[in-house]
Amino acid sequence: MGMETRLENLPNEILFETFGYLHALHVFSAFGSLNKRISSIFQSTPLRIIISKIHCRNQVDFLSSDLTFHVHQVISVKIDDTIRDDTSVINLLFNRHDFINLQFCKLITIHHSTKLDNVIQQIKTFDKLVSFNICNLNDITMNENDKYELARIMLMHQPSSLRTIVLQYPYNYSNILNTISLSSNITSLYLYINGSSLFASVNSVLVILRRCYSVRYLGLIMKDNTPANNNYFYNPIRIPFINEKYLPVLSHVIAFEFILYVVCNKALIRYLLRCMPNLKSFIFIFKPYKSKHFFPMDLLDGYAWQEMLELYVLYLLKFEFHMSIWKYCSQTDLNIVVNSFNILLRIEFIMLRTLNYHKHKSNIYTNMPLIPSGSFNTQSTMENIDDHYLFYKNEKDLRLYITSERPDITYFSPLFQQIEFFKLEISKIPSTWLNNFLNIVNFHGTSDDDAEEIVNYLSNWLYLAKECSNLTNLTILTELFIYSKFIDNSFLIPVFKRIELIETTFEDIYFPPSFSMKFVDRVPSLAYIELQVISFNDCVSIIDTFLSHLKNLSYIKIDYFEDSLLDDPFLLENIIEKRRQAFPMNIIHEQFMNVKNDGEVIEIWLK
Repeated sequence: MGMETRLENLPNEILFETFGYLHALHVFSAFGSLNKRISSIFQSTPLRIIISKIHCRNQVDFLSSDLTFHVHQVISVKIDDTIRDDTSVINLLFNRHDFINLQFCKLITIHHSTKLDNVIQQIKTFDKLVSFNICNLNDITMNENDKYELARIMLMHQPSSLRTIVLQYPYNYSNILNTISLSSNITSLYLYINGSSLFASVNSVLVILRRCYSVRYLGLIMKDNTPANNNYFYNPIRIPFINEKYLPVLSHVIAFEFILYVVCNKALIRYLLRCMPNLKSFIFIFKPYKSKHFFPMDLLDGYAWQEMLELYVLYLLKFEFHMSIWKYCSQTDLNIVVNSFNILLRIEFIMLRTLNYHKHKSNIYTNMPLIPSGSFNTQSTMENIDDHYLFYKNEKDLRLYITSERPDITYFSPLFQQIEFFKLEISKIPSTWLNNFLNIVNFHGTSDDDAEEIVNYLSNWLYLAKECSNLTNLTILTELFIYSKFIDNSFLIPVFKRIELIETTFEDIYFPPSFSMKFVDRVPSLAYIELQVISFNDCVSIIDTFLSHLKNLSYIKIDYFEDSLLDDPFLLENIIEKRRQAFPMNIIHEQFMNVKNDGEVIEIWLK
């Protein structure tokens, strides 16, 4: 018989990880009073509170009682205000407890009797808050004063730690438009805008967009709350004339979800898309309405959509839509509608070549574009499909975009085996609908299973350990690079030793200062580095490690989102002295060295 293992015999690391998968009510119920050792481990565990509509008041009171001595450990709350046998749960918990270390806050379906005074007062003091989310689509429940106060705080006085704002309750923002100020650390924004005049709301949207210069994930719901006439018909809104030369340009926005509860045509959509030239994902939802005199036929015209998307969003990789319309006019020919959308195909890049092409010495460079994994296909007249890699022997530059659509792999050898420059992008865009969109703006990141799947999938494209011996430049998502099964892979370590240029790209995870020593150990040949961190304080420790351990370093660029009150330690003379102490045999050309820090980016040139 195998030896029995008790819970108490498990090492601390496993217990810490186990607690991390449970929310606070489960932790208190299962582990609250087992023994002193587990209790001491529990004292250091971050807590996540989840209260949903299936819970009852006894469970909430039990949780609240145990929180008395552990509220400082709470980093995340997700609370449904109405449970099985009670309401105003949000008010109850925020009245009893001060969540001083809260990082993630989501409040759902706020009851009409709930007063958010204590919530609002606590939000003003939160200095670690990363994500704030209110999901309250029912316009009846929240009172106008709470709506105003929450909008004012979130859109005018954000803490420097805040990254995500989701105010998913109907509100007319006209009274605070001129005072909205979004700081550069806000990367995700979702607003629900309604009013008695969507003519005014369109202008409101454009005013808000002008404040979104650093936002990457944007969501908008627009609704006209003008009462319908006696027959429940709505009149179309009038889109104001806008000089397109003065539209804001949101170059950072890569994902946009747009939901309309209003009668309109494509003019409004065209204005918005023109503001987002680098958009990669667009989700459009047109909610049901009735209109007797106006029918937006151009929204059902695939040719019109194609023209608009090709003109304004050249980098679009995903377009999803859902449109529902009550139509009071002649019957629509569905064949015409469906056939018009058949032409919505992406531009194709076709590379046709003979196998002996590599014997021809040519100066022509094949500029192969970014490859979305879901649309890549390779075919050959060769009988052995495992020799397809021979057609890619001349390719030195691979830019791969891994999406959720991954076709069956029919070849066994990695296709790209001579790569020198590799850039990897990963789709974190939701598949559809609102809830999926919000999953990417709540800063939960990629799970270990997801990262492992990505690592395994990469082996179909290039086998880093053996074939790609020339790889020296790498652009990669931060959270994938720091993933232990990637950075600690024994087969990849020799590859990392050769890397001379590395650029990490940011989605949800910043480069952690605690990773810097492993980083210089894995990639000791680096000369060029670009990273993203949270604060300038992180820059200090990271750059100090790089200067002291990377002999070939010539350039560092680090984006940061929180400035520091501390003096900038990176004076040129300090850097020169540190390099001389670390590498006394290196030749230092002081005339070529420089430091630049503009409050958001620090750059250091050493050669």
